[in-house]
Amino acid sequence: MHKNRLEVNCENKFASIKIGNFLSKHIVKNTAIVCIGTDRCIVDCLGPLVGTMLKNKNITLRVFGTLKEPVHAVNFIDKLDIINKKGYSNIIAIDACLSEKRKQGIIEIKEGAISPGKGIGKILPKIGDLSIIGIVDKSGLEFQQLLQETRLCFIYEMAETIANGIDIALKMNEVDLKTVDMYL
Repeated sequence: MHKNRLEVNCENKFASIKIGNFLSKHIVKNTAIVCIGTDRCIVDCLGPLVGTMLKNKNITLRVFGTLKEPVHAVNFIDKLDIINKKGYSNIIAIDACLSEKRKQGIIEIKEGAISPGKGIGKILPKIGDLSIIGIVDKSGLEFQQLLQETRLCFIYEMAETIANGIDIALKMNEVDLKTVDMYL
């Protein structure tokens, strides 16, 4: 597997730990997490679910995009402007994705930006120094069929896996900082 990339199935019992281990090398103090999507559509609520879960964990990083205040196609440009003005040193973008049926349930993390809205034909600016995508269903289905077939429980479990992975990464970084302090 490529060094700056991770793919793990959300059903893998060690998925959150693998995500945490990978992200711990990429999260710095001035990191922002941008969770893209909307709570109005099950196939697109992965990002806002992750954002809400992270806010509930009271993590130390700035989180944009929750169920109450989503970052979605309609407000994306305005939110991106706000985020860019803050001058974050690192942005992690999280979004749902459609792909091949065999990849459903895969969480993919890689260096580089994502193109939100691409799956629905929107042309929006790219975002992120690091991207996390969750493959929530197969592409090529009619939108109505996606709405009927995609289970919220599945999206919720994927969101939990990602949020727990980010929390683990932050805790790993805290331990590393405390260990360094012990030797100074």
